[in-house]
Amino acid sequence: MGLNPATFLSRLEGIVTGYGFKRVIQGVNINSLRDDAGIILTASTEPSREALETVFDGVVVSSSQTDLGRLAFQIPRDYDATVDKLHIRFLCNSAGDTNTPTIDCIMYRKRAGAAVSSDIDPTISAAANTNTALADWVEIVSEGDGWLPGDAVCCEFATSAHTTDAFHVYGLEIVYASDLVYYNDDERSISDE
Repeated sequence: MGLNPATFLSRLEGIVTGYGFKRVIQGVNINSLRDDAGIILTASTEPSREALETVFDGVVVSSSQTDLGRLAFQIPRDYDATVDKLHIRFLCNSAGDTNTPTIDCIMYRKRAGAAVSSDIDPTISAAANTNTALADWVEIVSEGDGWLPGDAVCCEFATSAHTTDAFHVYGLEIVYASDLVYYNDDERSISDE
């Protein structure tokens, strides 16, 4: 008997939650960031899209500014709510060696049948690297905050003060604990709807 890949995942039963493996939400990146008005970042917005290190397209938060933008996304249906780990990662650095800004996040949840939450208040990132040629990953950490598959998320990011050096972002990814298939097994087959 062969394995039919078209039905394999939808027919899985007995998945034991609580052992989620690391996965990235596809399609969410620095191009997903918006300014306070919801506008796609350009050379004339704050934060702005600019060439970093001459040849690399990235996001810049000017010195003396703190707004890093907004991001909206949805918690994937394979999110392991038993593990409940969601990390928003920025590949970034300070544009000079004077300031060491961190990234903070005001995070809201919208769930079916519920009002918008108050600020989830995830853990602030570590300080950004000050080596202007060597960016590093820093993370906003949301663990044990009661995320469920299908929750809509809206984030407002801000850096701590950096009055001398600009802040550069090269990449953005959202990492979460996955179950491989829809968390609720009664939602795994599209024919069940």
